[in-house]
Amino acid sequence: MINRSRILAGFAAGSLLVSADQLQAKPRIQVLGLEDAALMTNVDLSVPQIAFGCDASTAQARRYLRSASEAAERALQALGHFNAEIEQRVEFKDGCIVPILEIDAGPPTYLTEVELDIPQALLDFQAISDFIANNTPKVDAPLVQREYDQLRDGIRDRAHRLGYLDARYSKAQLRVDPETQTAKIILVMEAGERYRFGEIQIIQDILRPSLASSLAGVAPGDDYTSSRLLQINRNLGSTDYFRAVTVRPMLEQRADHQVPIQVQTTVNPRTTYEFRAGYGTDTGPRVGARMIRRYINKRGHNIDARTSVSQVSQRIEAAYSMPRSSDPLFQKYDIYARANREDNNNIETLSSAVGAQWAVERERWSTSLFTEYLLERSKYGREPAETNNFLLLGARASRTEVDDPLFPTHGMVLSTSIQGAAEEIASSTSLIRGTAFAGFYLPLGDFIFKVRGEGGAVVSNGFDKVPKSLRFFAGGDNSVRGYDFESLAPKNANGQLVGGQYKVVGSFEAMYPVVGDDWFIAGFVDTGNAFDDVKDMDLHTGTGMGVRWRSPIGQVRFDIGVPLTGDANNITFHIGIGADF
Repeated sequence: MINRSRILAGFAAGSLLVSADQLQAKPRIQVLGLEDAALMTNVDLSVPQIAFGCDASTAQARRYLRSASEAAERALQALGHFNAEIEQRVEFKDGCIVPILEIDAGPPTYLTEVELDIPQALLDFQAISDFIANNTPKVDAPLVQREYDQLRDGIRDRAHRLGYLDARYSKAQLRVDPETQTAKIILVMEAGERYRFGEIQIIQDILRPSLASSLAGVAPGDDYTSSRLLQINRNLGSTDYFRAVTVRPMLEQRADHQVPIQVQTTVNPRTTYEFRAGYGTDTGPRVGARMIRRYINKRGHNIDARTSVSQVSQRIEAAYSMPRSSDPLFQKYDIYARANREDNNNIETLSSAVGAQWAVERERWSTSLFTEYLLERSKYGREPAETNNFLLLGARASRTEVDDPLFPTHGMVLSTSIQGAAEEIASSTSLIRGTAFAGFYLPLGDFIFKVRGEGGAVVSNGFDKVPKSLRFFAGGDNSVRGYDFESLAPKNANGQLVGGQYKVVGSFEAMYPVVGDDWFIAGFVDTGNAFDDVKDMDLHTGTGMGVRWRSPIGQVRFDIGVPLTGDANNITFHIGIGADF
């Protein structure tokens, strides 16, 4: 027997489910009649969202359609259609109410005239004249209100950024005649007087106020511009004194066409330490340490001391730096000293040097002029040790542009140097020595290519007195991998390496990511040699593979090198930290 009460209960439950679905579902407005994609997109983005459900009343839908019609009209006018006809109606489809806008956009409005009255003082700035030339709407083209807004706001904003903080429009109009479907732009600006920098207060206590002001690179009385505000931030932030810099123009306190500036700084720790480690079959374990004392006194003096130790070489050096008072941001004077001991390939050397240099740091190039006194004792094999001294005068220039100093993937490193000594001036012999280096990081797809080349030459009428540190050797993890450190060089009659007058080295390396962007495999080919005559160049080539890890402290490298030419037949291993070429 059929249970009628259960059937009725089932019908009731079904009705409740349908009502609940209808209550949760929301209708979608239909916009009809527009064929232009830009118009349709602008209307779709402008009409408000529907907040009622499918079971809403017709009155609710009509109230929504009134606001949607106004939004659609504004959207059409923004694209130059001021004579649109919009019909509103409500329909029911599949049990759901549907608001409908049927739109006839009408003809577009055309721009017939652009009248700009901008003071010549502003037009003399290329930033403004170029902006006007590139952003003024074209006459006889369909009107787009956004273009008018961009022109109006762009001129005013650029005037403010150039220091005309009181610049304003006495007239800014977009006149539209719906009957003729024509429009006219009128912009009349009053520039006012240009502002200058007032007092620049740099809040810090580690430097003399005069030095901090010079490091800012902008002085009171300079023309006020937003780019100079950024320059203050960039200049102070680029020094090693400050970790963070915040520049605030006190616009609310401006007076007499001057803007006071407040610069808040966060000071770097006074002392920092660095440690490095590596290993090579040719050098054994090697470690290095560095201590930087960023500021010693309120004149901004600092000390940079470092040391490195391996089985074949021990080195210690320090430099005392003093900013040049007339240009402390870009120039400094250094007094330095170093001592070095090497015992490698049966060559023993002990050297020391003291010197001074004038260094100039510019946006792209770093240059320096230096003089140093070098005293070096060299012993080649069983030959008697010889001590020589040189008073050197030289110059260096370098340029580094890389995307990431810890793990570069794009950029270049360039450097060159020349130095000389005269026998008549506290030197064992006369000489001229020059070097050049060029390295490039070249990304191509997922690959990163590293290409480097370097060369050097020393000319002397007494080459036998030129110390080992001024001669040339090749081989090792930053030279020709696959060959031991400084194992490629001319030999004397006893078969002892003695170093060459010239050096040529080239390298090609390709890296490919294997685990995210942190682990890479690498393949390389190096070639080069040190020699005394071009006909004895006899380039030696090594090849191999390696692994690169992008660690938090920089690039960690592991390479296996195999010699392809010469008498060497050993395999070399190299481990190091740092993105050295």
